[in-house]
Amino acid sequence: MQPLNPFLSAFSKSPLLAQCSPPQLHILLVPSTDVLLDSRDPDTGAPLSASIASEEFLASHVVRLPPPRAHGSGTKEAAQNLREMRGKQKVYNTINGRSIVIKDNYIYSNKGFKSLSQANLLNDAIWYPDTLDPRQFVIYYISRPLVGSWEEVKIIPAVLPTAATSGPDSQKPSAPGPSQGSGILRKKDIKSFHELLNNFPAIARQMQSGLEKLFREFTTVFERPLPPPPSANTIPDPEPEGPIASAIKKARSNSTGNLSAARDTNGLSGLDGYTEDDEDVMRASLETAVTAAIDLFQSVDKQQLSLLGATTELTGPIVERLIERYVTENVHHLLFPRLATLKRPDDLELEAKIRQMDFIDLSQLGVVIDGGSHVKRDVISRLGRAVDEFRKMPNATCPQEMLEILLSTTKAATQLSDAPETDDPKASTTEKPIMTINADTLVSLLLYVVIKAQVKHLQARLIYIRHFIFIGDIDSGEMGYALSTFEAVLSYLDRDSGGLRRASRRNKTLWESASKGDVAELKKIMEPSADNADDDGDDDDFAIESTQSSRRASSIGWSFTNGTSRRSSSAFTVSERFSLGSGLNHVFPFQSGDGEMDIVPAPLKRVKKVAMDTRSMSSSSEISYRSRTASIGTFSSGIEGDTSIERLSQTQDSLGESVLMMAIQNKRPEALKYLLSLKQYYSARFILDDRNNEGTTLLSAAVQLGLEPVINMVLDALLAAADDDEIREYFSVQDIWGRSAAHYLFHAPYLIQRIGRMLPWRQKDKNGQTPLFALCRSYDHPSYHTMVQEALDLATKTQGDGQPLHVDDHVDAKGNTLLHIVNDAKLALRILKSCDIDVNATNEKKFTALMVASKYGRFDMVKVLYADPRVDVAARELRGLTAVELAKDDEVRNKIDDLTLFSLPPFPDSRTTGVVRSYFVEDASIRFVLKSGAPVDKHSYVVTTCRRSLTEFEHFVKLLQLENPASWIPSLDNLRSPTQIPSKPSRVVLKDLQVRMDWFLRVLLHHPTFEKHEMLWEFFLVPELQLDVMAERSKLKANALIEKVHDELEPVEDMREVEQFVDYARDMARSVHFSTRSVARRASVVGNVCNDLHEASQILSKVIGTLAFLPRSHVTAFETYVRSLQPLQSSPHANFFAAFLALYANVEAILKALARPPQTIAKINAIRREAERNYSSLNRSSRWPLGLLDDTRQRMNEEREEKARRNERDAEMLCKELRYTQQTVAGELAGWRDMHERLGRKAIKDLARGMVTMEKMRLDGMRRALRKVKEVTTLAGVSLGEGEQSRRSRRQPGPGPSPGPGLGDLGIKTAVAGEDDDDGLFGSED
Repeated sequence: MQPLNPFLSAFSKSPLLAQCSPPQLHILLVPSTDVLLDSRDPDTGAPLSASIASEEFLASHVVRLPPPRAHGSGTKEAAQNLREMRGKQKVYNTINGRSIVIKDNYIYSNKGFKSLSQANLLNDAIWYPDTLDPRQFVIYYISRPLVGSWEEVKIIPAVLPTAATSGPDSQKPSAPGPSQGSGILRKKDIKSFHELLNNFPAIARQMQSGLEKLFREFTTVFERPLPPPPSANTIPDPEPEGPIASAIKKARSNSTGNLSAARDTNGLSGLDGYTEDDEDVMRASLETAVTAAIDLFQSVDKQQLSLLGATTELTGPIVERLIERYVTENVHHLLFPRLATLKRPDDLELEAKIRQMDFIDLSQLGVVIDGGSHVKRDVISRLGRAVDEFRKMPNATCPQEMLEILLSTTKAATQLSDAPETDDPKASTTEKPIMTINADTLVSLLLYVVIKAQVKHLQARLIYIRHFIFIGDIDSGEMGYALSTFEAVLSYLDRDSGGLRRASRRNKTLWESASKGDVAELKKIMEPSADNADDDGDDDDFAIESTQSSRRASSIGWSFTNGTSRRSSSAFTVSERFSLGSGLNHVFPFQSGDGEMDIVPAPLKRVKKVAMDTRSMSSSSEISYRSRTASIGTFSSGIEGDTSIERLSQTQDSLGESVLMMAIQNKRPEALKYLLSLKQYYSARFILDDRNNEGTTLLSAAVQLGLEPVINMVLDALLAAADDDEIREYFSVQDIWGRSAAHYLFHAPYLIQRIGRMLPWRQKDKNGQTPLFALCRSYDHPSYHTMVQEALDLATKTQGDGQPLHVDDHVDAKGNTLLHIVNDAKLALRILKSCDIDVNATNEKKFTALMVASKYGRFDMVKVLYADPRVDVAARELRGLTAVELAKDDEVRNKIDDLTLFSLPPFPDSRTTGVVRSYFVEDASIRFVLKSGAPVDKHSYVVTTCRRSLTEFEHFVKLLQLENPASWIPSLDNLRSPTQIPSKPSRVVLKDLQVRMDWFLRVLLHHPTFEKHEMLWEFFLVPELQLDVMAERSKLKANALIEKVHDELEPVEDMREVEQFVDYARDMARSVHFSTRSVARRASVVGNVCNDLHEASQILSKVIGTLAFLPRSHVTAFETYVRSLQPLQSSPHANFFAAFLALYANVEAILKALARPPQTIAKINAIRREAERNYSSLNRSSRWPLGLLDDTRQRMNEEREEKARRNERDAEMLCKELRYTQQTVAGELAGWRDMHERLGRKAIKDLARGMVTMEKMRLDGMRRALRKVKEVTTLAGVSLGEGEQSRRSRRQPGPGPSPGPGLGDLGIKTAVAGEDDDDGLFGSED
C-alpha cells in the first residue's frame, strides 16, 4: 500500500530509493502532507502533487551525509558540541549536488536552487519503505517545499443559500465603488490637520513659519512677564503688537470691566466682572489665532490646494474645523488652566456637592425601570461604559475633543434600549426595550454618570465647550442636545440637589449599619418611630445649601449659555426665548428671579470661510425645540431623592451590592438575620434576583466567604421560599466570570451532600472549568480526598444517563482534564477505573496527564498512570520530550526509570533487566540508562543503575566475539547517529537506539551461551567499566580457549557430515529468516497505514470545519473521533515491529554463524591441497640422481617436507576448531529455536493484548463522539423513532472503526513455525 504523503509515495517508486545506500547516510526532507495536497503553482494553477514525481524535486529533498570520520556510529566527531552548534548554520549537500543550509529549526535553499526559499523543521520520524529488507530512513518534516513557488489553496466555506441571498437582487452585480478599478486613484483619508501637513509637505513648508510665529506670539502674550520698574537701568522698547495682542487690547476696551463697579444690578461683583473680562480676552485671542491660521491656509499656493481637493475628500468647512482644532490643541495648555482657575470657586463647591451624592442609588434619580433587579443591573452595567467614557474628559486636549467625549457619553447612556448581542437575527426586533429614553430620562441617566465619574472642573469644561468653539453650530443637532442636557445636569447639581444629598446620606447610614452589623441602627432606619422619622440636621443642611445656591444664582445662570448676551435668561419671556433660537432656556429655565439687568451687546462672531468651498459650515441636523419636553419643574419633581423605607431597602452601592449583600460580604450574620426577617421588604423573589454588578448571588457570596451560619441562613431562606426548579435555576446563575455558587464549593464542602443533587456540575466558567474541576484544583484543602470523592459520586448521578462519568464534559479551555489537575493517587485510580476518560488526552501544550504529574513531581500519580495499560508512556509534547524527560528532578526521573524497568517482562530467575532511558550529552554522544532489579523478599527489590555509551556497547560486542568466535551475536553495525543534524537532534532515532540496545541485552540474556557470561552481568551491574582491563582479560580467555580446543578436542575426519549439518541448519534458518522478514514487512505496512489513517482523518476534519452550515457540535464530535484514531508512540504495532526486527537480526546472526563452518572447511581443504602439492614435489625431486646440487636439493626437500608437515598440523588444528564450531553452533541452534519461538509467541500475545486495549480506546472515543451528536439532537428536539433510525442505519452505516488487520494477516504462524510464505508477501492485505 502506497503512503498517503505524495512525496513518500513518489520516492518509494523512484530509482532514488536504490541510490540512497546506505540509508544511514541519507535524510529525507519531506513537506507535510497537507501542504503537498493543498498547494498549487500561482502561475499555472497546477497542483503541487503533480510536480512531486520529478527527479529534480525528489532529489532536492534528499540530504546525503558524508561518512563518519571515526569507526562506529556512536563516536563523536572532532570538536562537535551540541551547545556550541546552537545558533550556527551548517551546509549539507543533496543527492543531486545542490546545497542547503540548516540553522536551528530553519532550513534554507542554497547553491543549485533556482530560487531561494525557507522552511521550518517541524518534527522527525522513522520510515521503513515497502522493500524486501528493512531499510530505515529518517524523515524531517518541513513546512513547505524547497523547490518552486507555491501558494495554498484556501477552502471557500460552503454556505447554504438563504432567502436573503437567493432573491433576484442577490444576482445583480454591485456597482463599483470609488476605490474599485485600476484607473481610479484611491483618495487619502485625512482625519486631522496634523495628518494633512504630514501628507502634503509643500503646504506644511508654506505654513510653517506663519504657524510658528502665531503660536510664539500667543505664548508670549499669555506668558508675558511684568514690565520692569521705572528705576531699572534699562527699559526695553515695547515689541510691536501682533494680531493676538491687538485682539486682547480690543477685547479689554469693550469689556464690562471698564464699567463702574457700583453698577451691579444683578449682584455681579467686581471680581466677577474681571472674570468675564478674562474669559472674553481668552476667547478673542483664540478666535483671532484661528482666523489667522485660516488666512495662512488661504495664502497657500492654489496648485497645492487643487491637489489637496483632488486627492482627498476634504471640503472648506471640514478644513476650517481641522484648523480650528489644530490651533486649539496647540494653545490648550495656555487657555484651559487659566479658565479652570477663574471658575475654580464654583467648581470646588460643585465638586463638594457631587462627592456628597456618591452614595445615591439609580432608582432615587427618578429613573423608572421595569423588569426587576436584573434589568436594573443591566442598566447600571451599561451605564458603567458611559462613566468610563466620561472619565476620559480630563485627558482631552481641546474643546472639540471634550464635546466628542460628551457626545459619546450621551450615546453610551442612551444605548440601554439596544437588544443584547445574539446570533439570532430576529432577536433584535422582538426584544423588549429596557426603558424608554426621553429628555427627562436622559437627564437622570447623565446625572448618574456625572456623579459616579467624579470629574473635576465641570463648570470650566462646559464654558470651554460653549465659548471656545467658533466653527460649526454646536447648539443644534445631537451636539446641541447633548450639551444642553449636560448644562441642565450641572445646573441641577449646583442648585437643586439637596434632596439627592439627603438621600445619599441616608443610604450611607443604612449601608454602614449593615456592614458593621449594627442591628439597633438598622431597626432605627428600617422601623422608624414618630420621633426619628425626619432628620432635622439634614433639613438644616439642605436649607443652608439652598441659600448658598441662591446667592450664586446670578453668577451661574447665564454663564452657561452660548455667550450671545450677558443678562439672566429670566429677563426674556417664554415666547422671546423660543424666538431667539439659541440655548435651551425654553426647556430648562435656570433662573426664576424677576430682576433684570441692562443688556450689554456681546461682540459678534466673525465667521471665516475657506476660499475653495463656500458651503455652509454646519453639517448637523436641526432638532425641533418643541421635542425637548423637559422643564425645570418636571425635571426637579422627578428627582427628589426618595428616602422611603421601600426605596431604601432596595438601594445598591457602586458595586451593585444590596443591603443583604453588604451584611454577607462583611460577615454580619446578626444583621442578615434581622434583614431577612423583614419579609415585606425582602421577599423570596428579591432574594432570588439579588446579585451585585459582578453577577454574584447571595448564596455565591456566602459560599465564597465560607461562613457556615451565613450560608445556612441564606440557604434556608431559599429552600423555604422556592421550589426545586427555581432552586436549580438559582444555583445555575453565573457571575461575570461564568462561575456559579457551585464553583466555590471548596469553601463549604459540606454543601455537596446537602444540595449536590441540584447543582450544575457540568456548567463551565469562562476558563472552561466546571465545579468538579474547581474542586479537583483545590490541592491544599484539608478534606481534599473526601470532597472530590463526594463530588465525583454526585456528578455521576446528576449526569442522568446511568453511565460512568463523562470526563470530557469537565475539560477546561486549555484542554486540561481531571487527570491533569487531580493531586491524589486514589482519586486518579478511581477516575481511571470508573469514568469515561481519554487517558492520553493532551492540553494546549500537548502535555498528557502523565507529563503533568511527572513535571510537578507527583510520583504517586505517575505510578498509578504507569500501571494503566491505556496510558502512552512514550507520548511526546511539542518539543518532542517525554514524561520522564520532563520530570521535576533527577530523583523523580530515577523513580520513573524504576517504573519503566518493572514494566518489562522478568527473566526466569525473576530478575528484570533493560535499557530504560536514553539521553543526549553535549559532546554529541548519547547515553543509555541500564537498570537491573532482583527481588530481595516479597516486598522489596534491589535495583542497580548503570550508564553506558554506544561506544561501550560496540566495544562489548567485540570482546564477546573475541572470547566466543563460534557463537552468534546480534550485530550492532550500521547504526544511525541521532546527531546528524546537530541543531535539531533526532529524538526518534535516539528512541530507536534505546529499543535496539534493550533488545540486544534481552537477547543476550536469553542466549544459551551468554546468559551466564560474567562480562554480560558485569556490563549491567558494574557502574564504571574498565575497558582496558576487560580487553586484556578477553584476550587471555581467547588464547586459553584456543589452547583448550587444540589440546582437548578431536579433529573432524568426515567433512561431509559437517557440510550436511550446516546445509540443513542454513535451510531451516533461511526459512525462518524469510518468514520473519515477511512478518516484519507486514507489520511496518500496518503501522504506516495506521499513521496515514490518522493523518487523513485530520485533513478531513480540517475540511469539515469549513462547513458553515454544519453544527459546531458535529464538528467537535468528528474531532473527538479523530483524536481516538491517533496512534500511540508505544503502540502495539510499533512494539511488535521492534520485536520482529530483533528476531530478524537474530536470524541474520545465526546465518552469519552458520557461514563460518563452510569457510573453515574451505580453509582446511586449501591447506590439505597445499600439503599434498608439497609431498608431490618432494617425491618428484627424489627420483633424480645426486649430482653437484645435492646439498641445495636436499635443503629444498627438507623445507617442503617441513611445510607439508606444518600444513598437516594447521589442517588438524582447523579440524579441531571446526569440531568446536560445529558443537557450538549445534548447541546454540537448539537454544535459538527455543528462544525465537518463545520471544515470537510473547510478541504475538503482546500485540493481541495491545490491540484489544487500543480498539477499546477507539470504541470509547467513537462513543464519546456519538454522544456529543446525540445530546445536541436531543436538545434540539430532533429525535427519530426507532423504525426510522433502523431504516437510516440500513441505508447509511454509522461511522465505526474499520476492522484492522488480523493476526493471521501478519503471517505470524509462518514466522514462528518457520514455514515459507510462498503465496505472496501482501496478497491478503486488501
